[in-house]
Amino acid sequence: MDLDPCSLLKASLEGDDSGTSILSIDRSSKKFEFIVKNQIFEVLESGVDLQEFLLKKINHSDYSTELIYKTNGTILETSFGKFQFPEGPKNKEYTKFFIKDITTKQRQEEEIAWRLRFELGVASSIQILIQQNSIREGLPHALHQLLYFTEMDSIFFLKYELEVENEKFKIWANERKTTKYPLIPKECENENWYDLGLGRWVHKLKKGKTIYLAPNIALPREQWFFKETKAETLLLIPVQFEDKFLGIMGFIKYKKNSPIQQENLLIYQTVSRWMGLFVQRDLDLTELNRYKSTLESLVLERTVALTKTKEELERAYKAKTEFLAHMSHELRTPLNSIIGFSKLIQLPEADETGKEYLNYIYTGGTRLLNMINEILNLMKIESGQIKIQITTFRPEDLCRQSLELIQPQANAKKMEIRFRPPKESKSVTSDFGKIQQILLNLLSNAIKYTNHPYIELDCEWNVDSLEISVRDFGPGISIGDQNRIFHTFTRLNDDGNIEGTGLGLTISLGLAIRLGGTLELQSQLGQGSVFKLKLPKILK
Repeated sequence: MDLDPCSLLKASLEGDDSGTSILSIDRSSKKFEFIVKNQIFEVLESGVDLQEFLLKKINHSDYSTELIYKTNGTILETSFGKFQFPEGPKNKEYTKFFIKDITTKQRQEEEIAWRLRFELGVASSIQILIQQNSIREGLPHALHQLLYFTEMDSIFFLKYELEVENEKFKIWANERKTTKYPLIPKECENENWYDLGLGRWVHKLKKGKTIYLAPNIALPREQWFFKETKAETLLLIPVQFEDKFLGIMGFIKYKKNSPIQQENLLIYQTVSRWMGLFVQRDLDLTELNRYKSTLESLVLERTVALTKTKEELERAYKAKTEFLAHMSHELRTPLNSIIGFSKLIQLPEADETGKEYLNYIYTGGTRLLNMINEILNLMKIESGQIKIQITTFRPEDLCRQSLELIQPQANAKKMEIRFRPPKESKSVTSDFGKIQQILLNLLSNAIKYTNHPYIELDCEWNVDSLEISVRDFGPGISIGDQNRIFHTFTRLNDDGNIEGTGLGLTISLGLAIRLGGTLELQSQLGQGSVFKLKLPKILK
């Protein structure tokens, strides 16, 4: 007996947990109509203009997967599938159209990404403070670095000062993401907070309690603070060391109706712990310096104290080295196992959801492993622990091998890589692997940040200097951004859709210098960029 499309679809939808429909498309006019929809589809399509969405997809013959963001916060994933109906009219074709609610999955991925970014921000901030002799010198830079890894708009640290029963605070750091946001009021420094109407805050903070406030729940005498700062969310965290109140760590958000999740609030509270350690260390060093300048008779004690400080610094450096080795083993080893086993697990063909989750485990683990490797590489470069393996090879062979490795990424964007080998074939004596690492990073960036049909890779000799250039035809980089492009965790034109940590160019520059060369940038807005790697013929 002949079956119509509706009967075929209904039979194929049994047990389907996605919103599914079937479309009839006129081949000539590109007009379409829904033949049938399952119940889940009818629920999910509510509030979405699918007519305009599908008309655009069909007119462009674009049947790729795409996300739809509903006004109520729901995120839908749309996709197409073939539907064979030989008995149907010849001028029509039939296709399945799927809608899937991925809101929970998307939120989980965003939460994991947020936590990872926050941890990277904390690690970067601590690294800055470790390298400074005084926390007062490095704290503004460290907190500014941390701020860009959070959802907050400004960050500040107020050092607690008790002067003859007069409780005041000193501003040690007061940073914001952009100048359009106001700084905290000057009254907060050198004024008694009880006189300012903020005594309740001081009382709670000194007891170790966190203050999380919005203007609508603040007391009338506290409202002036929100008017001055224009804050919509205020987070104050006590900074303590061995139950000693040292100051306040503060965060401000200016976006309305944007509360901090409870689990994220706990993560912010962890920042105050390492702040307490650094502040107390700074107080100890300040006290030591005061004795050094005023009590000349305590030369012996000063010498002992300095020796102790030196030993502590040496232990700290040793602990840092051991931490790097431990982190390399404790993080990379299980991650490699997770990634490996996720590829070995075999699931039934019908278990598409399970396979999808396995793919999330594999891709997420791979991204995290790449981030960890980049951070470890950067720290090795900064500490001078990078090892060089010298061999002799032809640079054109290195370039061709690198092109083979990067070609899948170029193919994914349907992009061509035009390679021009050197006119004269000569050998170079250097580290093949390190040069390839630099080259792969430059090629990957060129592919990610441009939509031009091709990029260019040039290799040439300039007397006894080897020059390898990667040219893209993307948006280009402004003069101001060129001055910071090689800084750690710097990512330009970051719309959240491009993967990476902002460490690639920093690592590449460090490797180039270690190989006796340089990495230069030439760029102009609207005309693309050229990254040129210059290396000596023989690394001495």
